[in-house]
Amino acid sequence: MENALHIRILLTFFMLWLSNFITIENQQLIGFVGISLLGIIHGANDLVLVKKIRGGFFEKNKLADLIKYCGIVVLGMAFFYVYPALGLLLFIIISSYHFGNQHWKLQNNRIQKWFSHLFQGVYGLLVLGILFSFHEQEVLAIIQTITRSSFSNLLFTEITVFSGLLLIILGAILASNDASFRSLIGINFFYLVVFAVLFYNAGLIWGFSMYFVLWHSIPSIQDQIKFLYGVENRTSWITYIRSSILYWSIAVSGMAIAYIGIDNDTLFKAVFFSLMAAITFPHTLIIAWMQNTVQKKTQLL
Repeated sequence: MENALHIRILLTFFMLWLSNFITIENQQLIGFVGISLLGIIHGANDLVLVKKIRGGFFEKNKLADLIKYCGIVVLGMAFFYVYPALGLLLFIIISSYHFGNQHWKLQNNRIQKWFSHLFQGVYGLLVLGILFSFHEQEVLAIIQTITRSSFSNLLFTEITVFSGLLLIILGAILASNDASFRSLIGINFFYLVVFAVLFYNAGLIWGFSMYFVLWHSIPSIQDQIKFLYGVENRTSWITYIRSSILYWSIAVSGMAIAYIGIDNDTLFKAVFFSLMAAITFPHTLIIAWMQNTVQKKTQLL
């Protein structure tokens, strides 16, 4: 695990250094490609995870579950189109929880689950808040395009500060009740420092793509591989990628068509994040289901 962390840190700062020699346009292109190759694929095995969680029962309902999953994605996109402001708000809330849930795996039964989920959500919101605060005008333009509304200020800095203060309060309560939580404080505080340096020095898409790929997607893939195959090695990685190809190809093709067909940069970013939102909704539920299954098995051992 330490080697993987060191590699992610080195890659993060190498990519930051590399950005000095790449134009903003190419940074954005590389960022979108990175998200498409490794970011989207980490959610392309959701139905395989459902099969594993159900112990093979998925095979009897494979078509029905596939239709349900695609239906949720389509409904998410439709909801985003009809209620863009509310859809965007839900996307930020769900993404915040999803990111925080990846960084903090809390398993203390003495703590109410809703409290742990709240802490994870606030941590993820702080990560996004730091990103938004350093790129306020660009984020504001994307939000205005998505919501088709005009905003002069969305108080990104104030929300980020509030999230940080709330995180400290919630963390203090958790730390007083959970020794395993206390052991995670140092490394996750260090992550925040790395993310702040990254987001401050990188452009919006370049910074988000590095975070999303290196610090969220790859660790998530590693967790999924261990859950699905019991061990992480070259064979299990190849198996994971093969089982992801169909759904990943469909998602990437949609992204590529949108990139080629939309000339306006801000509009493409709005469409891109709308598609990401539609994919994120079911993925977050399945990952939480997977982690709950792992926790229950651990308690039985």
